[in-house]
Amino acid sequence: MLAAAMAACVPSAHADDVDTVVVTAARGPQMLTDTLPHTTVLRRQDIERSQAVDLTTLLAAEAGVQFATSGGRGSATSLFVRGAPMLEVLVLVDGMPLSRQDATGQVGIEHLMLDQIDHVEIVRGNVSALYGSGAIGGVIQVFTRQAGATPQASIQIEGGSRGLLRGSAQAFATLGATSLSLGVSRVSDQGFSAINTAQTPAANPDKDGYRNSSASFNLSQTLAKGQRLGFGWVHSDGHLNYDSAFATPADVQTSRTRKNLLSVSSDNEINTAWRSQLILSSQTDDAAYRESGSFGYNARYKTRVDGLNWVNSVELSPNTTLRAGLDQQRQRIDGDDNFGGALAQARSATALFGGLQTRIASHDLALNLRQDQIGGVGSKGTGSLGWGWQMVPAWKLIANLATAFSAPPLGYLYGPYGNPALQPESARSAELGLQWAVPGQRLRATLFESRVKDEFQYDPTTNFSNLARTRNRGLELSYNGRIATTDLRASLSSQRPIDDVTGLALLRRSNELASVVASQDLGAGWRAGLAARYASSRPDRSGLSLAAYTVADLTVQWDQTRRLHWFARIENLGNTVYQTVNGYNQPPRGVFAGLRWRLQD
Repeated sequence: MLAAAMAACVPSAHADDVDTVVVTAARGPQMLTDTLPHTTVLRRQDIERSQAVDLTTLLAAEAGVQFATSGGRGSATSLFVRGAPMLEVLVLVDGMPLSRQDATGQVGIEHLMLDQIDHVEIVRGNVSALYGSGAIGGVIQVFTRQAGATPQASIQIEGGSRGLLRGSAQAFATLGATSLSLGVSRVSDQGFSAINTAQTPAANPDKDGYRNSSASFNLSQTLAKGQRLGFGWVHSDGHLNYDSAFATPADVQTSRTRKNLLSVSSDNEINTAWRSQLILSSQTDDAAYRESGSFGYNARYKTRVDGLNWVNSVELSPNTTLRAGLDQQRQRIDGDDNFGGALAQARSATALFGGLQTRIASHDLALNLRQDQIGGVGSKGTGSLGWGWQMVPAWKLIANLATAFSAPPLGYLYGPYGNPALQPESARSAELGLQWAVPGQRLRATLFESRVKDEFQYDPTTNFSNLARTRNRGLELSYNGRIATTDLRASLSSQRPIDDVTGLALLRRSNELASVVASQDLGAGWRAGLAARYASSRPDRSGLSLAAYTVADLTVQWDQTRRLHWFARIENLGNTVYQTVNGYNQPPRGVFAGLRWRLQD
């Protein structure tokens, strides 16, 4: 949670260059090629080239990442990383964990638009010993845009299929010891019918649109050399029309999700070897749902999490760093399902953690230990051990062992369908990786296995319960680099996420995933891109199966001047018909175009 340091840890010109710095994999700055967990970075340049509007679209082509979405933009979204469900994948925004304490099992990642995002770091695999609950499958950390040394500003407008209108404005300035950044954006999408009326004829066939207003603000003040204070604010307000399978054609369903994340940070160099970062944060997720008809209701759930994160990094020698700190949260949910199921619960969570990273000759070692105490759940200890061997300059052998846990949200325990006897999940994982890295290119292969005990499950008949054991093992490949004038990212994942007792495949998780993202410089300011992703068939509820699919997007950009940039794209180029949740449609082919103006490149 190194908020003050994050602004300085900006990826270099090429995402996998040897001088790219990341902070998520070790909870402190390190070179990307030194990370022991499998880590990748999506820079601002990658975001703009993809022309993606929201975070889920951007991440869909990343190695080991899969989504299940009940409709179009803004619809309820479940995330899987290496087969781990959303409650086992921690999502951070500038060091602050996104949290929902209701019974949805989601964190509202679908409401994070990309206009205010600078870059994203994706860490795959168990890092619970660093971050505690919810990091069994990995961590996705989003970093908002910060001011640089020179003033900058940009304006972007875009329009296209299904009534999409999008506009944003950003401004950044550094005035002496003060740095400021401000961004605002608006997205409006008329959408399409989320539910497939051929499968559910009784549902409303109307278009299910989405609109979102987002903003971010960052202020940083240098008080003296090595002493800095910061303030950050991230806001998202999403309004969605959605479809329910338990409705009639005349019924209407709408939701509103408002997120606010506030932070105050202090970054202090105690001496030349000791650096301290302290973050005080408060986040709220206020979600309201309204449905008309015989099964209509008005429901509202508000999560609030106040946090304190303190990290100390001490360089014991040029090759050895000790990190230790404190994480503290006060979690609360207030809700009413409109059927007499009022919910008002709170708990505290406190953790102490410490880790040692060292390099001995050609060997890297990382040891992390953490102890969490969560109200109503109990005390949980986790640990991890990582080893890397730089066999020759380009080749590195990597191994990781780790334990983890995930605490049930308050809604799982005390909501209308909750189970107070629900046990926290616990996990053990192991992985063996081989990395090839030269300037501008990196290839990584990882064999992994994860075993989870008491994984959470929801069933309409039994409500919330624990699965005895689940397991996933597989092979993950990823490449990132430049070949001649083509920038290329590619991935391939083969996995087997199963119920370890019955041997049955886990819901909505594919055994095979693949992706390729290519961006080609055509000269004269023109650039073209192609992104394609594949997911094999996977099971859904009631014994149904979702068919395999391949989706491709085509992009083009023309830099008319250093300040003026035109862009266009075709989403779902082949007009593929597919579903990630049974009965719910995914977007058909769409054509979009826009213009971006920059004060300075």
